[in-house]
Amino acid sequence: MLFLRILYFAAYESQFNNSRDENCQWLLQISLLLWLSIGAAAATQGMPGCQERCGDVDIPYPFGIGFACYFDEWFEVTCNKSTDLPKPFLNIINMEVLSISLDRGTIQVNNPVLFDCSGEPSNVTGAPNFTVRWEGGPFSFSENYTRFTAVGCGVLAYIEQSDAIAGGCMSSCKPNETAEKKGSCYGLGCCQTEVPPALQSFTAYLDSFHSHYHGRLPCKSAFMVDQEWFISNGQDPDKVTGMDYVPAVLDWRIYNAKCNTSTSTRDTSTITVNCGNNTVCSSTNQDSSVTCDCLHGYEGNPYLPQGRQGTQSTCYC
Repeated sequence: MLFLRILYFAAYESQFNNSRDENCQWLLQISLLLWLSIGAAAATQGMPGCQERCGDVDIPYPFGIGFACYFDEWFEVTCNKSTDLPKPFLNIINMEVLSISLDRGTIQVNNPVLFDCSGEPSNVTGAPNFTVRWEGGPFSFSENYTRFTAVGCGVLAYIEQSDAIAGGCMSSCKPNETAEKKGSCYGLGCCQTEVPPALQSFTAYLDSFHSHYHGRLPCKSAFMVDQEWFISNGQDPDKVTGMDYVPAVLDWRIYNAKCNTSTSTRDTSTITVNCGNNTVCSSTNQDSSVTCDCLHGYEGNPYLPQGRQGTQSTCYC
């Protein structure tokens, strides 16, 4: 890549000094085409020969569509073409993929909303709930980008892990009462709480408590939501009302893995990860997980294994 850049600028300078030299013009054009073509090849995000896009969503490795195109079964993506615009889904957890970030190590998904429109307190109907079981996988609800949110009157929403309350919030309201600040979500008709770290296994409950609201209770809901998306919509609960799904952000890493080193080991309980060229591999002992990043000044997909893009680097300058 550096050689081609030097060749390009040398040819340009030569052409400038001797504009009638057709050989220099030819050299300039060829070097420019080579530079552009190699840059395009290096920018690929998926494994060679694999589908890299479904609908309007890019699918970079370690995610992938089709056999041998993804790191393991947790990263397998299926492209549902039954709609006008195809939609990608994480196969093993059956969630629609909205976007994938290699830099942040996140994936935005369409997450279901938990509803209760019975108009009755939960001590009569029972508390609606939903359960997530992702143990042993690479995904967890992001503590940085996702918030557990509840909307409604007399709402008690909480997260339970291992028979213990891990977090929750309460929302109350009176008829014809509105929050002083439009778009607020601090307990008046709407409440939020942070997501516990590494949240993979839990049950979320949509409960109720005695409220000053008289008469039939309006619909209430609880959901995990992408906080940036929620803020961009003015933190307005009315905009979520009636939605079956809202965007939420999951963190992802390559779990039960370690970085490839020259040191020999007899440990066969973890997977050895080979990050691409011009990358740095980081691992943690706490959860035996691995992330790959391009070196400073480089860009591309650091997760593409070495030698799987022909002669091109996975991270290029």
